[in-house]
Amino acid sequence: MKRGISMSVPTIQGTVEKDHEDEVVYWKAWMAKQKILKWLMVTYKKSFQNLFRMLMAIKDLNPRAIVTWDYKIVDNIKIK
Repeated sequence: MKRGISMSVPTIQGTVEKDHEDEVVYWKAWMAKQKILKWLMVTYKKSFQNLFRMLMAIKDLNPRAIVTWDYKIVDNIKIK
């Protein structure tokens, strides 16, 4: 997955042609890369939104667990 993020569009075209024996036009390869990048960002943001809930679930299931939620304030905005 990490390699795919940094792959250029022509490299994506070549990989598809090699692996699937099918020709892909530039704009389709570009659009596919954009969709993957968007999906990764949404997934990344959602994972952070769910982090606190997951930590509290761990604490509830294991009362001896120690959960520390740290944050900092940047430009008067609390960042967890």
